[in-house]
Amino acid sequence: ATSAPLLLSPVVRRLINEHRLDPATIAGTGPGGRITRDDVNNHIDRLTSAGAPPAAASAPAPPAAPVPAAPPVSAGERDSTVGLSKIRKLTGSHMIMSKAVSPHAFSVVEVDFANVDATRSAVKTEWKKSEGFGLTYLPFITRAIVEGLAEFPHLNASVAENDLVVHHFVDIGIAVDMDYEGLLVPVIRNAETKRLRAIAREINDLATRARTKKLGPDEISGGTFTVSNNGSAGSVLTMPIINQPQVAILSTDAIVRKPVVVGLPGGLEGIAIHPVGNLAMSWDHRAFDGAYAAGFLVKVKQELEQRDWSSEL
Repeated sequence: ATSAPLLLSPVVRRLINEHRLDPATIAGTGPGGRITRDDVNNHIDRLTSAGAPPAAASAPAPPAAPVPAAPPVSAGERDSTVGLSKIRKLTGSHMIMSKAVSPHAFSVVEVDFANVDATRSAVKTEWKKSEGFGLTYLPFITRAIVEGLAEFPHLNASVAENDLVVHHFVDIGIAVDMDYEGLLVPVIRNAETKRLRAIAREINDLATRARTKKLGPDEISGGTFTVSNNGSAGSVLTMPIINQPQVAILSTDAIVRKPVVVGLPGGLEGIAIHPVGNLAMSWDHRAFDGAYAAGFLVKVKQELEQRDWSSEL
């Protein structure tokens, strides 16, 4: 902005700055010799007819909003301090970056797990004997996600500068809680090639080795889609933060028994008690829109509620 000690209206000041003019060279015809908009335009016309048009400056970019600094915090007599671990600091930095990079949106579906429970109940005793661990809901959800990504591939992608990079393989990261000390996200590689039993075995193996710190660096790097299993801790609805450079992360929340409406013979309806839970997904609005995200979640819901899971075993 001009530093001349002149009283200029906002419109006049903008014209002078846009055309890089010196207000001292413009004769004012307004009250008290003030420079009017017509004075500026006439001055520009005279310069143009003299063969020396002023160069119009590009409009200045609006100043970036300052990032507010967190207020200083210090421990008082009634406080104690707990040092932030390296994994806690790294997680925090990554999450701050993710929120700054991706325009987060959020979608939820409610799933009736009665169909899954029918298979789990039928095989749980034999499964525990043969596999050595219990068959949870997580492998079913992970397998359904794989089917959903096949139909909605833009969720299995990363955002580049001017493109959406769609991955033609599915590496699913499963977030594992490290006894409240942080998270590790081991990755099931090429999940699109694996059926339910193989996925269940790999989830159990990766989670066990994550908690005993026996994972290699290549087992916790990469990934094209992430599942955060908050339901095991009892959460009802969780909005997770996207694991960059992915474009979506799905939270499995607590599965509890609830009354639901069920169909009866003859087109009638009744009430039954079924296991029900939410699947909540944060997604990057740069990659797709709400209808696409909802279509994916509905597909996962349909797989869980209608698939013949016994054939997978």
